[in-house]
This record gives sequence, C-alpha cells and structure tokens, in this order.
Amino acid sequence: MDFFAESNQNGFGFFVVSVLFYLFVFFLIQFFQHKKRFYLFYALYALITGITLMKYVDGVFFSDFFNAPAGRIFNRWFHYPSQWMASILFILFIAEIMGFKKDHPKFVKFVKWGYWGMAPLYFTLWVVYVFNPRSYLIDYCEAFVLLPMNLIAFIWGFGLVVKQNRIIKWYILFGMTSLFISYLIISLYSLKAKTANTETLYIFYVGVLLESLMFALAIGLEQKMVYVQKAHVQKKYIDQLEENQSIKESINKALSDELVQTKAEIVGLSTEAQKERSEKLAIKVENKIAQLRLEALRSQMNPHFIFNALNSIKSYFIENNQEKAIYYLGRFSKLIRGILESSRKDLITLEEEMNIIKMYVEIESDRFKNGMEYVLEMDKDIPAHIIVVPSLLLQPFVENSIWHGLSTQAGKKKLTIKIEGQNPSDHLKITISDNGIGRQASRAKNIQNPLKGQSLGLSIIKDRLDFFSKKYQGDFNFAISDLKDEKSGKPLGTEVVIHLPKLMPETDQLEKNF
Repeated sequence: MDFFAESNQNGFGFFVVSVLFYLFVFFLIQFFQHKKRFYLFYALYALITGITLMKYVDGVFFSDFFNAPAGRIFNRWFHYPSQWMASILFILFIAEIMGFKKDHPKFVKFVKWGYWGMAPLYFTLWVVYVFNPRSYLIDYCEAFVLLPMNLIAFIWGFGLVVKQNRIIKWYILFGMTSLFISYLIISLYSLKAKTANTETLYIFYVGVLLESLMFALAIGLEQKMVYVQKAHVQKKYIDQLEENQSIKESINKALSDELVQTKAEIVGLSTEAQKERSEKLAIKVENKIAQLRLEALRSQMNPHFIFNALNSIKSYFIENNQEKAIYYLGRFSKLIRGILESSRKDLITLEEEMNIIKMYVEIESDRFKNGMEYVLEMDKDIPAHIIVVPSLLLQPFVENSIWHGLSTQAGKKKLTIKIEGQNPSDHLKITISDNGIGRQASRAKNIQNPLKGQSLGLSIIKDRLDFFSKKYQGDFNFAISDLKDEKSGKPLGTEVVIHLPKLMPETDQLEKNF
C-alpha cells in the first residue's frame, strides 16, 4: 500500500503515462494503415488521458514544467476541454468498434447530438473560466451536464455491448467496468476528503492500465478477425476463378471434339453420289459449320463479362469492403454459371434469358452505386417459361446501352426492356431503350478516345440472326434508332427493336430442327 500511495513519486505513475503515449503512437499508425476510425478514436483518447495524468507525476523530466507558471497556465487551458474530448472519444470508440452505427443508430445519434449540443455552453463557460479563474460556472456545468451525460451514455452503451454476439465484447465490458470502478472509488475518496487526493490516484492508474490492456486486446482480436475474414474471401474468390477456368476448358474441349467429329462427317460425305442427298448433306454441313462458328463467337464473349466483373470485385478488395465483395462474388458466380450453361445451348427459354439479363444489369448497376433504374415490362399472357429464344441474344444490346449510352449520362439513368406478343399469331417483339447520350454523342466520344476498342457485338448478333433465319425458316431481325425530342431534336436515348418468331419445343418445326 505504501508503494501504491507513492505511485506519483516511485515511477508507477510515469509507467502508466508512458503506456498511454505508446498506445497513442501505436494505434495512430494502425489508423493510417487500415483506415479504421476506432483506431483514431482510441489513439486520441489515450493521448488526452496521458497528458491529463502528466501533471501528477513527480521526479521526471516534465515535472518542472507543470510546477512552473507556464505549466499551470497550460493546465488551466487544457483541463476542462480534455474532460469533454476524452468523454466523447471514449464513447465513440465503443460505438465504432462494436458497430453501433449500423445496429443501434439511435445511440450514435444521441451521443453526437448530446455532446455537440452541450459543446457551445460548455466551452463558453470554459472561456469565462480562462479569463476569470475564480468562476465556478464550468464546474457546475461539468457536474450537472457533462457527468450525467457521460453516465447515461456509459450505461446505455454498456447494455448494448452486453447484447452483442461478438467475442470482443467481453474485453470491452471488462475494460469499461475497470475504468468505471476506478472512477467511482476515486470520486468517493474525493467527496470524503472534499478535495482530490493524489495518494489514492493509484486506483485510477490501475483502472486505466486494465482498461488499456482489455481494449488493446479487443482491438487486436478485431484486427485478427478482419484478416481471417479477408483470407477466407480471397480463398473463395480464387476457388471460384479456378472452377470457372475448369468449366471453360471443358467447353473448349467439347467444341474441339465436335469439330473433329464434323470434319470426319465431311470426309464421309465425299463418297455420296446422289444429288438430292448431297444437297441435304451440304445444307447440314453448312448449318453445322455455322453453329460451330456461333459457338466460337459466343466463347469470345465470356472474357468480356469476366473482365468487367473482376474489376469491380478488385475495387471492393482495395476498399476492404468484405461484405460487398462477398455479395458481388456470389452474384458474379451465378451469372458466370448461367452464361456458361447457356453458351452450350442453341436456344434457351425466354425466362432463362431474362434471368441472365437481370443478374447482368444488377452487377452493372452496382458499378453506378445503384444509380441505374431497370424496368422490365412483359405481356402477362406470354409463356416465358416455354417460349425459346437464341441464347445470350439480348446481352450485347444491354451492354451497349449501359457502356455507350448510360455510363457517361449525367443524372438519372434508366434502362427499359419491353416484351410484347401476347396473341399466339404475333411475333415476339422485344424493345430495349435507354435515356443515355445517344449514338451520335457516343461515336464522338469514341473518336476522341483512340484507345477504346470497337465492339463486335452487333456484327456477331447479325451473323447469329441470319443463321437462325435460315435454320428455322423465320424472320429474325433487329433495328436500332435514336430517340429525340420532337421539338428541339435533342437526343433522348437509343432504342433497339428485335423481332423473333415464337418458337416452342413442342412444335413440329422445332422437333425437326432439334
């Protein structure tokens, strides 16, 4: 007890102050490395607490300063602002590391409005005290405004920490309890002696040490959990890329085997002599080669999807946004699976095609920070789960609308897909429209940017629709037009209209072609 009673002279107090300054430097460096605000809050809290305790330590290099007139003036200027700053930094640290801003926004609002609301009155009375040290108004404000505010915020925050389902809460609770008990005991001694008793200051030293140890352990555990989660996300990301590569290699191998088989069929056909048979076989070979060319063209579209999506995932890793990266990776994986499965088929249902477009638009919309509106209008009587359309037909049009029309459009961005043809005899009419900058402005931007490559999407679609027109004896076509204001001629966007025959698996025509 004699050792603790003389803690201001025997080096124990100096040790506590040194620990606080070490924590300030360490966690300030952590803040600049990881950009997490709870590092900054705790670093500043440790700094202010350490400066506050320096005036009580004797026999060290800074003791003479605090005993000199300059030190007493500094203490008069620093004492009361430090009480307010230490209080709000302590509460903000607890709220930030426990995630109260997301889970308990009312508490965060109470803290911000409470402390900043009292700040004008508190600092006005502090200015009065600086120029008139005999004024005790600041003491009344601290006793009847700041301390009750601290007590309410502490108890409320303590209760919210108890409800949290996180491992670090036990360290936070123990640290808060240690500091509260030390404050309470010191306050009781001071009330009994009617003045601050430096001989019992060791109680506060012990409380600060325990609180610093617990909070440092909590911060270290939180940092470890972030690293573990980041490593898990990166491993999942790498596994998904490996799986996608494996799927792509499997499809390429299937295409190669099919090409070899087709070559063998062509060699066998050279022995056929009948004219009618030769013509039918020639048409079959032509369709087969066209289909293989179509598969090759579709396989070239996959890297473009993957490149765009991986850039977005990369940006979230750079921003250390783990939750967003996991969500984006899941959507990306589902989209890639849909594209790879659809690329192996000649025709897919309209419902499958629109599901792929929906996932693609959601991913691209995330690039605009959800600043793009997507609207799908479809006649109710259209059996989207039965009608089949050429696979991956709409994606290049949607991609052009987003990248060439909406990406540089200021203000509200809107993409609309309208599907008509509810009467059985009608063709399927699909209209894709946007409120982008228009084709003329887009071409001007491309001329100014010589590094931007020319898209092959439209030429690929034209080849595909020509192929389907021959194969299914139907009219597959599309037309692109500019939307303009009738009076001013101002561009209002671009519209693509696609006409397709209604193809269904149970028709005789499809049974023959399938």
